[in-house]
Amino acid sequence: MTGRILAASAATTAVVHVVAVVAGVVVVGGVLVSGLETVVLPRDGFTRIARATFAVADRLLVHRWRSEKRRDNLRALYGPVALVSLPLVWMISVLLGFTLVFWGIRSGTWQRSFEVSGSSLTTLGFAAPEGSVRTWVTFVEAIIGLGLVALLISYLPTIYAAHHERERGITTLRPFAGAPADPVAMLANLAQLHTLDSTDFWRTAAAWLMQLDQTHRAFPALCYFPESADGQSWVASVGSLLDTTALVLSTDDIGARMSRARGNQGPLLVLAHGTPAIARIGRAAGLPLDPPVDLLALVARTAEEPPDISVTRQEYLTALDRLGAVLVVADGDREAAWRRFAWIRSSYDRGLRGLAGLTAAVPAPWTTDRPARVGRPRLVTNRPIRTDWRVPAERSGTPARDPGPG
Repeated sequence: MTGRILAASAATTAVVHVVAVVAGVVVVGGVLVSGLETVVLPRDGFTRIARATFAVADRLLVHRWRSEKRRDNLRALYGPVALVSLPLVWMISVLLGFTLVFWGIRSGTWQRSFEVSGSSLTTLGFAAPEGSVRTWVTFVEAIIGLGLVALLISYLPTIYAAHHERERGITTLRPFAGAPADPVAMLANLAQLHTLDSTDFWRTAAAWLMQLDQTHRAFPALCYFPESADGQSWVASVGSLLDTTALVLSTDDIGARMSRARGNQGPLLVLAHGTPAIARIGRAAGLPLDPPVDLLALVARTAEEPPDISVTRQEYLTALDRLGAVLVVADGDREAAWRRFAWIRSSYDRGLRGLAGLTAAVPAPWTTDRPARVGRPRLVTNRPIRTDWRVPAERSGTPARDPGPG
């Protein structure tokens, strides 16, 4: 009887050790996949480990504090702190994963297994295991540790180079858009400086939008990185650029403009790249947004009744009054112009407002002064972030309303 009990206990112990080895391998494998998908072959959106890291940082630095001033000060640290913490989370996860492996292959107690794992990962060599199998596992962990360090060395410079390019684009637009960025002022300044018909300006703007699309989809953490100058917002700069093109295109027949000479295609070029960029960046950051709208499908609907957007008809007409010397629209054509603007704006309205709420951007006319209310990043699940799309009553002049899909 005693022999059977001992045999059952030994079998149970063996199973537990096997489970520990399997669990450790799964943890280490998850870290390797996260590192590769984050640095080597970036995919749209966060990996599970990155999402959990950012969610914890958000709860510690942003949502935990009741003081608005303190929350705003700490929000600027949120993105950089979470990003720098990610490699640390990788290392700790590998350390714990190999602790399970070493314990599972009977390297001693939990403490001894932890010491061997830490010695192997850091290549310090203060705790050497016994046996050829354990030595090989030590070599594997050391190689993984060195690989994670190499990923860190290449990852952070890539992130900060992308951040620098984003800031350079904001600086390029600032003389035209102002601070904070204003689409009406931007259009007036472009006309006054004889840049409105400049092919180089629009191509530069389109190239900047394409670069934002690539970097902020591959590395969504960049969305949370603060701007280098006070009163600036990359979301507001992008929004003002798109609203400027929407204002220009709303006063003209888009189909006719698309058939004109190549030199007149500047605003359309910016719109073609900017509209999908906003949607893709927002989706990568976890916002509940629809896929990008095809530009040709949008053009076909500009004669229909205008959809609900966060910019009101009165705001648009006021902008036309301010731009009377730049955009000449007859009284009888204003309704058609408003419909064209509303349809164009609907293609990026929600994405713009969602990113404004996600980044807590400084208020800017038509863009970040009417942000959506974005909830906390998801800690475990892969579901989109809870978002309230209703426009505040103080912005719309009416009770809070949902401008509909955009």
